[in-house]
Amino acid sequence: MEFVILTEDEFDGFAKQQKNENFWQSVDMAHLRQRLGWQIAYAGVQKENRLQAAVMLSYCKVFLGKTYVQAVRGFYIDYRDTELLCFFHNALMKYLRSLNCMYFRMDPYVLLQERDIDGKLVEDGLDNRFLIAEMKDMGYTYEASVVGSGTDREPGWMFVRDIESANEDQLLKEFDHQTRWSIRKSVKSGITIREGGLKDLAEFKKIMDHTAQRREFDDRDERYYESLLATFGKTGNMKMLFAELDVAEYQKRLERDIQKQNDDLQTVLELLEKQPGSKKYNKRKKDIEDQLQQIHKQHKESEELRKQGDVLPLAAAIFMITGKEVVYLYSGAYREYLRFHGSYALQWHMFQYAIEHGYHSYNFYGISGDFRKSAPDYGVYEFKRGFGGKVVELIGEFTYVVRPRYYRLYNFLRKIKHMGRT
Repeated sequence: MEFVILTEDEFDGFAKQQKNENFWQSVDMAHLRQRLGWQIAYAGVQKENRLQAAVMLSYCKVFLGKTYVQAVRGFYIDYRDTELLCFFHNALMKYLRSLNCMYFRMDPYVLLQERDIDGKLVEDGLDNRFLIAEMKDMGYTYEASVVGSGTDREPGWMFVRDIESANEDQLLKEFDHQTRWSIRKSVKSGITIREGGLKDLAEFKKIMDHTAQRREFDDRDERYYESLLATFGKTGNMKMLFAELDVAEYQKRLERDIQKQNDDLQTVLELLEKQPGSKKYNKRKKDIEDQLQQIHKQHKESEELRKQGDVLPLAAAIFMITGKEVVYLYSGAYREYLRFHGSYALQWHMFQYAIEHGYHSYNFYGISGDFRKSAPDYGVYEFKRGFGGKVVELIGEFTYVVRPRYYRLYNFLRKIKHMGRT
């Protein structure tokens, strides 16, 4: 085996052959990180002139000219091949010294133990805990995936739906009742999905800021989203989508519905003239009158909506599309328009896209890993759970200290600095 420094094209070609190809370990991510101030390197292992493993490394200076090096979501490698893993690690650590590395960190895109939709362990399910012991034997320190929400690191808990060989009708039937109802409601309202670009960034950020304030989280800055669009958007590996309501079209739909309900009511009244005591027709009459009352109320409200604009943005989301996986990464929605279920319309649109283009996995991405109904972020999990799927707990984070003396001093000074702020 031979450790090799790879060109961008060599890494990209190998990555595209991997079953677990993902956007974190990609050339697009490398370009994004470069825009954000990181430096990039590619490395791998080859045997008999064929690549066996590869990684995209990003690094930056942190202390006394020494660097922090990261492999976001780990290596492209068969982690069960202990010989290969050990060789790659040993050779990589020697290489990192040339980058003045103080410490190295990675969080492999590897499931820890198989779990079901409720987050419970699956009996005799997949189990990759062996990797923790192997990494520790090589000198890494280990931190399990954190339970809870935060933006300081990639989430260690995800919710994923397998869609390989699925079709739209099958999926819709397997969604829970509330999710199906919300999707159908959005379709009935005539919500449209539009793909945006850099010119729509201000609107997207406005929606995200509103959502961040409503749900009390810190959002990324506009520069980050601009960089995301300029890298992943340029190569077609990302979609920024908006769910919108054409108010005039919405009013026409309501008017057609009113006409239909009036026609149905007239038919029932004619039947009641012949059978005035019929419980069936009297109940039907009451149901139609209730529906008419509701539709007339919606039509009246639509007049107020018309004053806000001809086309109203309801919600927006960013999806990453790499390899065989769609990842639902960021989203927001205006509180005053939640009744139109724009977020469900966005998800259904992307499910249809994923099926049409042969994707195997629909990743709703981060959840907190706290499955109590009283948990602060339970609503996020409940929303994603409605589409069916399973909880994925990733294996966690590994840190290898390349220069222990500098690392100890670095952490000591950080603690002093932190104490000075408290």
